[in-house]
Amino acid sequence: MIQKKSRIIWVDVVKYICIIMVILSHLEANTDVWNIFYSPFFLSGFFFVAGYVYGPKESFRKTMYKKIRQLFIPWLIFSVFNILLSHLISFNQHENLITELKWNFLQIRGKGDELWFIAALFIAFIPFYYFINWYEKKHKWIVALIISWIFSFASIMYSRLMPAEVFPWNSSSLPWHIEFVFQAMFYMVCGYVFRKEFEEKLDRYNILCIRICVVIIYLMIVFVPYFGGIEFPLIIDVLYDIFQALIGIMAIVMISKTIKSNQYINFTGRNTLIYFALHGKVYSIMQAALKKYAGTIYYLILGNTISSSFFALILSICISIILIVPAYIINKFFPFLIGKSSS
Repeated sequence: MIQKKSRIIWVDVVKYICIIMVILSHLEANTDVWNIFYSPFFLSGFFFVAGYVYGPKESFRKTMYKKIRQLFIPWLIFSVFNILLSHLISFNQHENLITELKWNFLQIRGKGDELWFIAALFIAFIPFYYFINWYEKKHKWIVALIISWIFSFASIMYSRLMPAEVFPWNSSSLPWHIEFVFQAMFYMVCGYVFRKEFEEKLDRYNILCIRICVVIIYLMIVFVPYFGGIEFPLIIDVLYDIFQALIGIMAIVMISKTIKSNQYINFTGRNTLIYFALHGKVYSIMQAALKKYAGTIYYLILGNTISSSFFALILSICISIILIVPAYIINKFFPFLIGKSSS
């Protein structure tokens, strides 16, 4: 009997926080205040913990086989399922089926790539594998962070400066998110280096007053430029975005390491792939129902930033609770859909 690797609770808490923010980001009730708050960390946090839990003990072939089973096949099944379902149950206009399938397999950002994050994470593991193997031989964490950051910076500058009209799809995005891969890899490297070099130090200083200071610093660096109308030059803006992301990740890691978890949070954190794949249809149905049966109240809530912000958070949590049912069914009866073997 193969003994399963025990899960790291705080990692699932980080993933829970991030997936709630992902759900919230797609809601009509989402506000600029929420968007400013979660944007620096809600995706980079996923990449960070993906790097944190990675163990470079297998060959490239075995590693990619595992990632194909855990990421590529779930992406393929769920993305095609969502497209087919959207032509049966939909509250928005759609392209024809062949066109949507074509864009899905090309994976160009913003072109019908609803599950782009899963595809991008899968591709990011390719350079990450070789980079970590190099790091393990050299054992120079500062060099690893600098080199991975340089690749990430170059990737961001490409996305910011490349003219959209250079490609026929009128976007600087490349197929299969190649332009985003090194940005993802940087945060994956940060997660891996954190586990190797810094986790014990952070745990030593992870006390209440320091957590509060880190959270306050994060809130200041994200909201002061927003409310102050401050615009940075391009290079400074890029560096500032990375700084925000790193402080945001530090804040949620410190909080997640001390928060009292429960079965709901742990289950959601373990099943973020399913939540990412299926939350779209749930929030579409719920928003359509709200418009039809509580339209007046719903639009009054959306018209106020404070009420809309609170409502968005409550609705996100409700959606995450509803998704427990399909997540449980998939884990119990169809585990191959998410790269797991039968119990």
